[in-house]
Amino acid sequence: MTELIKIPNVGKKTESVLKAMGYNFAEDIKNVSPEELYRKNCEINGEIVDRCMLYVYRAVHYYLNAENPDSEKSKWQYWMDKYIEPAPCGAICSNCKYFPIDCKGCENIKGKVFWTRFTGDKVCKIYDCCVKNKKLKNCGKCGEFPCNLHNTKDPTVSEEQNTEDYNNKLKNLRK
Repeated sequence: MTELIKIPNVGKKTESVLKAMGYNFAEDIKNVSPEELYRKNCEINGEIVDRCMLYVYRAVHYYLNAENPDSEKSKWQYWMDKYIEPAPCGAICSNCKYFPIDCKGCENIKGKVFWTRFTGDKVCKIYDCCVKNKKLKNCGKCGEFPCNLHNTKDPTVSEEQNTEDYNNKLKNLRK
């Protein structure tokens, strides 16, 4: 048993796979991308491994690289594709300070985000337009993107933070 077993989501089997890949210490995998760990895992097994292992490696990467990793956010299920791909508005749930405590992600809460209490809406207008009305996964797939709905400002952050957030969301949706 090594220090790897002390990392959340790493059990005996994952530890043995990491060791077989040549990683014996947390420091060894800290800067290795989750995708690279998953690729090597598949290579060692000689077949495609369950995608959940990629989610485990993403959670491990978060835990090892976050300044103060949140124990809830360190759970592997919060590193599934749906949380690292753009939400309807372009936000990346796994990067959000509100996820997963204050917000469980648009797909799970159906756009009923906590901040609508500030806007008086029952559901996020972007989610409503994109998912409910246009049946799209995100606004990047919309012919009207970006529209005026993307100019919605978060009343809990500064103008500079709103601008940065807006630009990041647009960048995520254009990928």
